[in-house]
Amino acid sequence: MKKLIYVWILSFVFLFIDCKSKTTERIDITNTLLGNDKHLEVEKTNKNTTYTGFITNSDYGTSHSYSYKLTVNNGDVNWDGGTAEPKHLLFCKDSIYIHYLKEKYISVEPKDSVKKEGYYATQDVYEVYIDKRYFFKFFGDDYWVEVSSEKYDLQKESCTEYSVPNDNELSISNTIID
Repeated sequence: MKKLIYVWILSFVFLFIDCKSKTTERIDITNTLLGNDKHLEVEKTNKNTTYTGFITNSDYGTSHSYSYKLTVNNGDVNWDGGTAEPKHLLFCKDSIYIHYLKEKYISVEPKDSVKKEGYYATQDVYEVYIDKRYFFKFFGDDYWVEVSSEKYDLQKESCTEYSVPNDNELSISNTIID
């Protein structure tokens, strides 16, 4: 009798809880000619995954994710931000800066529990592009280094800033979007 109950419970779990998923992916590419004769290409990949019951076809919901990549002048400068959303590019005489928004998990120590808790917060991030490539850009590395908002703001006074086309999925109340 116990075996029959266990088999029935396992069958129930398998039939009604087991689900299948279907993922659709869409890539949107936006090309922009910036005022300094530079070409900007922004690539956004949207993924939607729908979960349905294996036998019952019950809809268990849909999840959405996205990622951003951008290139300047057909690959001279590349940025792969993943789930970060680019907002501004700052072109200076000898350097390029980027401003983007990113969700970061903030851990909170609860006072009355051992269980850790936390939340996600959207934050401004600023980076400068470092290009250490040489010999027709075949050797060396290029990378982005995080800088402070104060340094970025100081550079804005003598450089040209451009808005990056995006879908504004992330925002902060103190961030001004042009």
